[in-house]
Amino acid sequence: MSQYIPFAVDTSRILELLAKQIYQSPLALLRENTQNAFDATLLRAQRESGYEAVIEIEVTAEKIVVRDNGIGMTSDDLKEHFWKAGSSSKNTEEARRAGVVGTFGIGAMANFGIANEIEVATESAVTGQRTRCVAKRDELKFNQDCISAEDQAPTGRVGTEIVAQVAPGTPIDVNNVKAYVSDFVAFLQTRVTFNGEVLSRQPVEKAVPAVAAVWSVDTKGESLSPRLLADVSMRVSVNGDIGLHIENMTWNGSPLEGRLFLRSGVASIRTFRSGFGLATTSVGSVYQFGGVADLRAFQPTAGREALTTESMQLLQSLIADIDNFASITLGGRPESDSSTPFMQWAANHARYDLCEYLKISVHPGERTTLGEIRTRSAVQEMPVYDGVESSVIASYSSEDRPLIQLSRSNPRRQCEVGFLKRFCRTTQVSNAPQITNVKKMNELSGAEAALAFRIETILESDYFLKATVRFGQISHGLAMLVEFNDADTFITLDPSGSTVAAVAALYQHEYVAFGSMVKDFVRNAIFPKVADKVPSSTRQGAEAFLRAIRKPREIFEYEDTDTSQLSSIWLDYTEGRISLSEAVGRSKQAVQNSVQIVDGGSAARVSDVVPDVVPNEQATHVLSNGDGAQNLDAAPAITRSDVSSAAKLLTIPADQPSLRGFRCFIALSEKVRSEMGDFFLQPHKTSIVWGGQKVLFIFLHHSGEVGLYYDLQTRDSISEHAGGAAFQTSTIVLKDAIYIPVPQAIESGFIPVASERKRFEIRADLLRVDGSMPK
Repeated sequence: MSQYIPFAVDTSRILELLAKQIYQSPLALLRENTQNAFDATLLRAQRESGYEAVIEIEVTAEKIVVRDNGIGMTSDDLKEHFWKAGSSSKNTEEARRAGVVGTFGIGAMANFGIANEIEVATESAVTGQRTRCVAKRDELKFNQDCISAEDQAPTGRVGTEIVAQVAPGTPIDVNNVKAYVSDFVAFLQTRVTFNGEVLSRQPVEKAVPAVAAVWSVDTKGESLSPRLLADVSMRVSVNGDIGLHIENMTWNGSPLEGRLFLRSGVASIRTFRSGFGLATTSVGSVYQFGGVADLRAFQPTAGREALTTESMQLLQSLIADIDNFASITLGGRPESDSSTPFMQWAANHARYDLCEYLKISVHPGERTTLGEIRTRSAVQEMPVYDGVESSVIASYSSEDRPLIQLSRSNPRRQCEVGFLKRFCRTTQVSNAPQITNVKKMNELSGAEAALAFRIETILESDYFLKATVRFGQISHGLAMLVEFNDADTFITLDPSGSTVAAVAALYQHEYVAFGSMVKDFVRNAIFPKVADKVPSSTRQGAEAFLRAIRKPREIFEYEDTDTSQLSSIWLDYTEGRISLSEAVGRSKQAVQNSVQIVDGGSAARVSDVVPDVVPNEQATHVLSNGDGAQNLDAAPAITRSDVSSAAKLLTIPADQPSLRGFRCFIALSEKVRSEMGDFFLQPHKTSIVWGGQKVLFIFLHHSGEVGLYYDLQTRDSISEHAGGAAFQTSTIVLKDAIYIPVPQAIESGFIPVASERKRFEIRADLLRVDGSMPK
């Protein structure tokens, strides 16, 4: 005989969850029900020895079934937890010991994204009680008895089966669904089948590309840092690639259950909890460590493929300590000479004592290690040359007294200079460029005076750096020379240089474009040469910056005014003043700041909004980067503070030159721009990773002390293949909008076709790269 129980909503909890736009993917019912099934098997396994867990998933165009032989539910569990949004039976010590994944208690809500009817049949391993429920989406009423429930005779087959009838007109691609499911069950040891095919029990090691090791180290209880102890297996290739397997961890004196499989140069990290897939993410790492991180301490956000800020900060802290451990270990090996990340870390931390295996050019002779130079210079002082003139090399080098020649590129050069100054006896060979015919102020043309004034003003206002700009002839074919002393920074420009002449000519012939061109000239040509002198590059500068933009850790934990608005909406519903559909619609409107909608009407061309940016880039980029290589160091944004734009997307057609390899730029959400936009006024590095329905932007502050992550998730797949890398910073900052670049590999996931609306859910926050939270 059927009875009826209510479909209840825990109002305070559901308001919080609605504010975060629950369930971005229409396939979330598969994720949530599979996660619940997995948790049920964990709970049963904790009670019964010898138990073998099984999860079966069946998908057709009309129906989705998730079946498990887990702990099952009683009728009270169904009423108080499964059908009561915001209430969970897994917030218990028993559940935590079992390592359950979900604790939000909102799984039932996911079912109604694409299903119009849900049937739940469950038999409890605790009481033996069997219950069957049926819920129809069109009949659900807030806090009313609208879900049919009946007791059934026990069958002895403990567990739960959920059958979702797919709503008519909802497209289901079985192959896409299979790929979606496989992504979060692949590494479970539990047997998980999809239409009879086993998707789980894949070796996690194969998810991370192996390193062709030339040496390795395996240690137990290794102290990776004062706060991290672990068992570590480290593999290093001849070219300095690093592979790491880390487990049995202790973090700040407490066990940290889980394991890490990392490889340098991968960038993206797939995160798991108890083997169940959570999200693809990335954090700041000089080695761009990526791979797999499976930790019980990870907490997923409600209803979407993302980690909480606390989980992101934990991951960042771990990777920061692992960066340090890998660098210190690699520093004792000759392979460090092939590792640019190692050199970058050593330069950033002034650990030149670890650089003895780096090789440096010596004339006459072959490249030799810095350690050898230390030994040789202890006997006889050695000359050091910072140049490439063959006549100078020939004059100063001899068999009796070889000449050391510094590298032309950083970070190797920084390591060479640091090591030589600290550990070696050397003398500098002068080959400094000469400046002649320096113009006096009254000798400057109007264009030259204006250019000098603009450069000095931009450096002081945008970078807080005082400098003196002058004009003169420079030897060695240089168009610009930057010199420093304790009191000032001097920038000399050769007016005969093609780029300098082109910028100055705009003052005479196209004054409207002159200001923007100078700003781009400073950003591309001058900033890289003065970057280390900019106050924001220091720890003190980073701390001042953080104090200036202090924000809550979770920027989408809504303030009381927002939740009060939602409360009034749902109060109107409970009192019958509005319908359920109206309540949901108004709630979504109330939290729209966490969602970015892009359609054809909100897209524009770069050339229509900032027409001078691409031409200026082509004109000024040559001087700073003549070899054509991408500059991945921290760089300023492209700024046009006098230009406004309401476009959500900027694009560059395929028949026009790209902007640093990008043809698509998406605007930050208004909430992030207003609360955290000042971050992008500081020089920063840019890394982007993607996988499935997510794209994660990681911006690292110039100081290297703090980063900002910007997480986009959409309903559709961004790319068939996961990917990611460091990219040349190409942020565009306008008066009322900030645009970040979208790699060409995934731009199709951002550019809408006719009548299409792209919907992106946003999360963002600051992370301290050294592992502490922003204060």
